[in-house]
Amino acid sequence: MLDRLLASHPCAVLSGWAVAVFGAVVWSGAGGPLPWLLGPMVAYGLARGLGLPLREWGWGRALGQCVIGVGLGTRFTPEVVAGLAERWPWLLSLAVLALLPAPLGMWAYRRWGGLDRIGSWLCALPGGASEMAVLAERHGVPAAPVALTQGLRVALVVSLVPWSLLWLPGELAPVGALRSAPGGTVLAWQAGLFTLAWAVLIAVPTAALHRRRWPNVWMMLPLLATAVLMSLLPAWTAHRPLGLALTVPAAALDVAQLLLGITLGSKLDAQAWRQAPRLTAVATGVVLTSVALCGLVAWCAAAILPPGPAPWLTHYLALAPGGMAEMALLARQSGAFLPEVIATHVLRLMLVLALAPGLLRGVASRSPSAPLPPATPP
Repeated sequence: MLDRLLASHPCAVLSGWAVAVFGAVVWSGAGGPLPWLLGPMVAYGLARGLGLPLREWGWGRALGQCVIGVGLGTRFTPEVVAGLAERWPWLLSLAVLALLPAPLGMWAYRRWGGLDRIGSWLCALPGGASEMAVLAERHGVPAAPVALTQGLRVALVVSLVPWSLLWLPGELAPVGALRSAPGGTVLAWQAGLFTLAWAVLIAVPTAALHRRRWPNVWMMLPLLATAVLMSLLPAWTAHRPLGLALTVPAAALDVAQLLLGITLGSKLDAQAWRQAPRLTAVATGVVLTSVALCGLVAWCAAAILPPGPAPWLTHYLALAPGGMAEMALLARQSGAFLPEVIATHVLRLMLVLALAPGLLRGVASRSPSAPLPPATPP
């Protein structure tokens, strides 16, 4: 009777939240990095692996991404936007460099993962898990291995990169306090109401675009819309002291990170290892190699590109093959130049989504055993 009650949808979701909060508190007490993201991820994954009937809230990931998108968009002041406009060729170059580990990953998935050429490319490209799974279905490739490897990629990168930053020597070490939760802002009631109204307003078109299957829209649209508003707001209010300001409280960001941690933890449970142990082992090796290559490329980029704030750290997080929301949170807390990290990840995702269909058709045309995918989705 108790097992049946816990397995019901509301109880399973609430139990998952309780496990996630417990993981965040323990992780924070142990001094771990990003406690409200990594703590829930590890605790939720372990609980699922032990067989607890936990379920993820369907709108949890979307809500978390929307809050984080608004919070990160507040960093795009007019001065920051002007600086990014001057550096756009270098940002595009970094986005292209972020794709360099993909051919190596494709080779590894094909040789040791038992996948065909199209499936190997879809597992290796650093796009979103849902977007790559949709491409797999459109091209007649099983979507389960693609979703598994893409989810593991993000979860493993989020697990590895913060710890690697804690052990950096001297000048490469983050200037922020990775071991503490992000600081917050005490909200005046006008700023709080304005931020809440803006979040609700931007959620309406975001939900509409989500129904049309736009990629990563719950992160991208709130972030870009808030960035545009922040870059224009000073000019609008220069001669009209309306007292408008966008500020997201620390508690809201903590809850958003917790919801994302639950999503990532659902990809790290023992079920994935039991279903496809060889593929998950290959994915782990690919992620480790990609992270090491990104660190090396970031070091070269820091020496070649025009200097900026925390150059190696910024380039490293911009090149890391993790999710945009997770890498942006890490950049926010570690002292990296957040707008450059976000801009590079946005460009990388756009490149992957633009180039992937043509790449897959080219791969299929050279492979007699693979059917030629359709030019347009059915």
